[in-house]
Amino acid sequence: MAKYVTPVLVLVVAVLAVALFVRGGEVLTALAISTTNVSASTTNITNTAPTCQEATCYDADTTTDNIDLVGGDTRFVYCRAVCNDNNGWGNIINYTGTIGTSGSDCTPATYLSCYQNTTCENTSSVNTTAQNIQCSYNFWFHADNTSQDGSWTGGIKAGDVPGLESAQTTDTIDVQALLALGVNSVLSFGAKSAAINDSQTTHSHTIYNYGNIQMDFQVNGSAMSCTVSTIPAEYLKASLSAATAYSAAYPLTATLDGPDTGDKFDSFNLAEGTTTTGSPVVASSSPSYWGIGIPSGVSGNCQGSIWFAAVAS
Repeated sequence: MAKYVTPVLVLVVAVLAVALFVRGGEVLTALAISTTNVSASTTNITNTAPTCQEATCYDADTTTDNIDLVGGDTRFVYCRAVCNDNNGWGNIINYTGTIGTSGSDCTPATYLSCYQNTTCENTSSVNTTAQNIQCSYNFWFHADNTSQDGSWTGGIKAGDVPGLESAQTTDTIDVQALLALGVNSVLSFGAKSAAINDSQTTHSHTIYNYGNIQMDFQVNGSAMSCTVSTIPAEYLKASLSAATAYSAAYPLTATLDGPDTGDKFDSFNLAEGTTTTGSPVVASSSPSYWGIGIPSGVSGNCQGSIWFAAVAS
């Protein structure tokens, strides 16, 4: 049995040697014809653009998004947002805001449909990278109302030292329609003789539209108290034309006419104000015209009151 052991072992060894040689040759040949080189990519981000979020715009007095304008005056509107810069909030150098009917990027700025603020304020710190920002606006009485011109959109942006700027965060508000008029404080008829009526309504009295919609007007009046006796309210008459005879003019009464009967001045159609070169312009009428009748037995100085009411055209 021992004679056959050695040849078998030799054969096995020889086969294994050939297998290792061939496999080793394949590996060496593959490495020789396909070599791969790898380079690492690196960068250093030294600055990132700021971001603004959570915008809210509202009436400063009511803290709602319905803006109630003030006749002949301004109403404060605030827009606020949180602005962040990953490089620290000190890296931000400016905050700007716009609010308008044509969108948050409205241009140019006007008192009717667009307001801009290039000096919005950081009111407080949130943390080392974020600040609470507030942009304030004085809305004039003739700013476009939402029912006619659509909602207003406000937004805030932040800019940093290298000049990178955030996207604009936005919010919307509604500006309410405002009916408001103004008149001069005194309507003087001058010196008159008793028992004589004006032949025409030639005493002019200007009416101003202190709202943001087109308006007509209605009037009433009190009796005029005189040194001696009184002048009844109906002796005061009004017209839209200086050529109107006193007898054809509208007599005042002690109560206002209702919208369905007060047709004497429905054609007044006084438009809302306009804007020129950054200044609000109050719309004023071609004046209303007035005449007065003097009853017998009246003398001395006379004083009374006339009340005006705005009516939507």
